[in-house]
Amino acid sequence: MRPDPAKDLFTQSILRRIAPELLEARAEELESFGAFCAGELEEQAAYSDRIHPPVWKNVPVDPAHPGERRGAIFLNPRYEACHQEVYARGFIADVFDEQTSASQLWPLIGQYLVSQADISIGCPFAMTHPVALIVAAYAPDAVREKFLPELTRTDGQTKSGGTWATEKHSGSDVGETQTKAAPESEGTVRLTGQKWFTSNAGSGLALATARAQGAPDGGKGLGLYLIPSHIDGDWETPNAYEITHLKEKIGTRALATGEVRLDGALAYEVAPPPEGLRVMMAALGCSRAHNAMAAAGVMRRALMEAMSWAETRQTFGKKLIDHALVRKRLLEIATQWIAGTLLAFETAKSFDAAWGTDDDAAWLWSRLVTALAKYKTAEQAVWCVQKALGLIGGNGYTEDYPIARLYRDVMVLPVWEGPEQIQALELLRLIAGKVPGAQLFTGKLEAIEAALPDEMAREKERLKDLRKGIAESLTKLQSADDAAKEASADSFLHSMSDVLCYALLCEHVAWELGETGENALLPVCDAYYRTTFAPDSVPSAEPDPRLAQFDAIMSSVLAR
Repeated sequence: MRPDPAKDLFTQSILRRIAPELLEARAEELESFGAFCAGELEEQAAYSDRIHPPVWKNVPVDPAHPGERRGAIFLNPRYEACHQEVYARGFIADVFDEQTSASQLWPLIGQYLVSQADISIGCPFAMTHPVALIVAAYAPDAVREKFLPELTRTDGQTKSGGTWATEKHSGSDVGETQTKAAPESEGTVRLTGQKWFTSNAGSGLALATARAQGAPDGGKGLGLYLIPSHIDGDWETPNAYEITHLKEKIGTRALATGEVRLDGALAYEVAPPPEGLRVMMAALGCSRAHNAMAAAGVMRRALMEAMSWAETRQTFGKKLIDHALVRKRLLEIATQWIAGTLLAFETAKSFDAAWGTDDDAAWLWSRLVTALAKYKTAEQAVWCVQKALGLIGGNGYTEDYPIARLYRDVMVLPVWEGPEQIQALELLRLIAGKVPGAQLFTGKLEAIEAALPDEMAREKERLKDLRKGIAESLTKLQSADDAAKEASADSFLHSMSDVLCYALLCEHVAWELGETGENALLPVCDAYYRTTFAPDSVPSAEPDPRLAQFDAIMSSVLAR
């Protein structure tokens, strides 16, 4: 079943709560873009994945002198056209347009829609947005004036972005970057080195970390530089770098991911040492928010694929969806999608609230919730897709059905922009030292708990117990030694993301109760709590209480 945002009642409900003005102003645009995602983008995704993925060729640099060759990537026209269509819709440009003054939510909502059809286009979109933000916020005036218009074009000629940090010897340890930056003229450098894993390798503008000449070792010696793919005004003269290899990956096969050798490439300084790494991390924070929104989109697509199959497949004399075990599994997928989508939108909302401000509390909450959501939503997405494929069965394991591509593509979400352990260390920096992340987290839980209505007394009591337990553990963490802190960081990542999912679920259900009197999702709160925090140690013969509310729950989140 192709994604249809008009049927996504749950996400519409979220937007009515957190961004009603945006939803009202952009409703027609969202409907139109959703139709594009469900139609042209989806068709392109299948074609580019199976029929015409990127191709690497070693081509002559100058046909008149064929002895010199250089690796280049060629994309199929349908992929390039769909990629450009995302930018033509204004998801990046409108953020910088004084007349529209769109919030940071706008491109993140776009990511939620795009990823339901094609993560291979969602990925470069997730880098173009932060590259534009960094250039606008940090680049010198001349660099910003020269390149920001190229990132915000809507005429089909947008220069998409890349973030080149990973090197083969360091991976996530960006502080060990070995790429060198040699000064040339004022504001420009020449970069020499190798970037090992560059998604959207054919990007027009890439941010790259490099060690400035004479700078110290470690992260403090890094600057951040903007590398254009071409160095002339007409974008015809290639820069001095070469894509030496095209990665063969599990999924996102339509996305060009390559190894890049920098041979004295011209680059423009965006942030000098020691600020380079900090500014690059700000870009990665935006990409991680995109990752969470992509995961939410993938979960919805998995649910829609499973629902479509179950509603049409006949087994043992009745439709698949009429079997209790199937309905139970669909409810489990829906529960994870609902909880994960709330966490993803909290991340998007927090990024929007923090960006462009000096509000320390807003930035701290954004960093904290992003670390939790980057980990949690990716895990949920992998689980949802795997369970949806299981419902579809052998047909889902074949490339004839889109769930197979979705299953391969979803595996990028847990690893891209930092796997579980990196998010755990980021969280640890915010909750185990002088930064008041622990107090902020428990304060958020307490505020949600206090606002729950009388109809949710059970949920209020449960959330209170969870909050007290987390607060006690966080207090103990403060006094632990460094080795113990690091060893337990993943446990805090797991528990805090689970608790926040539950709190946000309760918060949204409470809002719906107040707005419409609708309580169809109240059983979802109970189910999430029981399966996450109080799972049965032995099987029970009692049927899942959600089964009696199957139609009410599904009809409240999906127009069927």
